[in-house]
Amino acid sequence: MKQRSNASASIVKFGVSQIKVYPSREQKALLFKTFGANRWFWNQIKSMTDQRYQNNPHLFFPSAGSLKILLPQLKKEHAWLKEVNSTSLQATAEYYCNAQEAFFKQTPVGRKPPKFKSRHYYLQTATFKNVSYKTKGINHEQIYVLDPHHISIGKKLILRTSSLKRLVDCKIKRLTIKYRQDLDKFFMSVIVEKEKKLLYNYQEKAQKTKRIVGIDVGLGNEWLVTSDGDRWSVPDTFALEKEKNKRQSHTDRNRTAIEKRVARFNHEHKETKIDKYDFQNWQKLRKTKSKYQLMMNNKRTDYIQQTTTWLVKHYDVIVIEDLKTKNLLHNHKLAHNIANAGWSMFRRMLEYKCRWYGKKLIVVHPQYTSRICSNCHKANPKFNHMKTRDWLAVREWTCPFCHAHHDRDINASKNILMRAVA
Repeated sequence: MKQRSNASASIVKFGVSQIKVYPSREQKALLFKTFGANRWFWNQIKSMTDQRYQNNPHLFFPSAGSLKILLPQLKKEHAWLKEVNSTSLQATAEYYCNAQEAFFKQTPVGRKPPKFKSRHYYLQTATFKNVSYKTKGINHEQIYVLDPHHISIGKKLILRTSSLKRLVDCKIKRLTIKYRQDLDKFFMSVIVEKEKKLLYNYQEKAQKTKRIVGIDVGLGNEWLVTSDGDRWSVPDTFALEKEKNKRQSHTDRNRTAIEKRVARFNHEHKETKIDKYDFQNWQKLRKTKSKYQLMMNNKRTDYIQQTTTWLVKHYDVIVIEDLKTKNLLHNHKLAHNIANAGWSMFRRMLEYKCRWYGKKLIVVHPQYTSRICSNCHKANPKFNHMKTRDWLAVREWTCPFCHAHHDRDINASKNILMRAVA
């Protein structure tokens, strides 16, 4: 069952991600043991529920609480589970129930159930819940910040991290530690609760401006165009992507040669076997490629954060199109540019920032916003039977009825705004 927040209207719940963690050798061993325990418990639940369904398909799926009841008995049978933080195993049961619930809610076509977890997967995670406990009549919390560069998890783990200034005046609800094998680095993300008034520049961003704007999204230099004529270009990650593609090509070529070499060696030597992961040159190339991918993601996220913050700060009502990004990605000619534009991320950030700062976000139907004149509200018959390729090349046009000259994107943003007002 999914976790629901009971926070009041004066408290916001959000996530803080990509905090670097620098564990010691002993702490790494404990974290890897935690990853393994969570992975083992997930696979045990998966095997048990699959067998239960085969025996009787009419039984209800077990709840998260009933799966947590298994933990005391499993700890008696497997003593090494006692060395792992118990809240991480409880979170694993909850996440498996969430994944199973999402599977049942999907349409039957193309849906897939939760999979078994492998230790060879590039990303290993463990989630810790911040549970309060009492010792000698004093209330303590499982997770709390010691200083700007150290955080305590449970009774055994004190981790050194990068800056924790973003967690000041926050109450930590959950903490997830991730290990990326391709980067050989640890990261931390947390879910926190904070009072709205303590958010950065809250008073300035929540101030009413009595302004309303429509936004048309696109690609290239017309990534965002407002009805007021402001324009933003697409997040500039092209230089990083070029370097990433170069490393990706080297990695693929090196991997192919290594796989052939490994197959030949293992065929000729029956007693001694080698694996492609034993070759350090390939591992270094993988790490370099992954670093560029991480830099691209960070740059895109930061750009969209700044853009959405500016919009929420300057407008009280924001109107956008209800774009189905997943459907648009089926167009193989535009899928790469659409994915790089981050339209879904842009909408998601706008939604929660408008909710935080008391602004309003309106979503309207996207069809024919570019082909209707914003002055006389009539559709241009010239575009009715035009192919998509030719239509995308039209950047300016003149209305045949009122003879108003339009910039394609500004005209679309004005039509989007008028649909919300109507």
